[in-house]
Parts: sequence; C-alpha cells; structure tokens
Amino acid sequence: MNQEIFISERVKEAVKSLYGASAEGMPIQATRKEFEGDVTAVMFPLLKVSKKSPEATGEEVGAWLKDNTPEIESYNVVKGFLNIKISQAFWDSVFSEIASTED
Repeated sequence: MNQEIFISERVKEAVKSLYGASAEGMPIQATRKEFEGDVTAVMFPLLKVSKKSPEATGEEVGAWLKDNTPEIESYNVVKGFLNIKISQAFWDSVFSEIASTED
C-alpha cells in the first residue's frame, strides 16, 4: 500500500472523529528533506472545521493518529504542516505483501 494513501485514509478518520467533518481532498505529500518525517498532511484546509490555529489543529490530528495508528512512529508540526514518520512495522507489512505476490 502506498504510504500517502494510507495516511490520507487515517487523516480522514481523525478529522471525522475529532471534528465530525470530512477531509476530502486534503493535500498529502512527501515530507521535504529538511524536516523529519515520511509524509506531510497540510492542515490549512481543516481550519474552518477545527476553529483553531494550524499548529493546534496539526497537534490534535497528530496526537489522534499516534494514539490510534500503530503504524505511525512519530509526528511533528511545523507551521501548519503535520509531518508523519511511518514505523518500520508498516514497511515490514508492505514488503511482506510484495514478497508474497507471485509477480
């Protein structure tokens, strides 16, 4: 499974749980090299539903993800960008899935 799709689905669950809203079309991208993390979720589209600052929204979503997703090792928030580090367990499962496929 693609890590960006995986994180996108989990962020949607977090937003639904935290704010009772949808997070359709929320940008998920690879984390820039100068920051720690594998994938970045942009928090700015959520500000209308969270009614909080980008940093506070990122902290809430990041904490929910960390508490409810064992595949997430850690997170950090930089100016409204939620940088997520995916655990080795996620990559192990991806590689196991690839190895078990005949092609």
